[in-house]
Amino acid sequence: MATREEKIRKKQERSLRRIQKRIQKDKEYMERAFLDYLPGIGFARRVHKGSQHLCEMRYASCELRGYCNGDC
Repeated sequence: MATREEKIRKKQERSLRRIQKRIQKDKEYMERAFLDYLPGIGFARRVHKGSQHLCEMRYASCELRGYCNGDC
């Protein structure tokens, strides 16, 4: 049977792993935002996950409009 101190330590370790995982993901998104000149981490996360589309000319609204105004 685990003692109270062991339970607390395990819970803190899990918490630290979650936080470190989030920090690592945010670093990846910040790199992508910086390299691709994206407006922010949230936008970079959506592009990375595929829920936000960017065309070749870096327009995000082409897919929403249904056409790309011929620049691409």
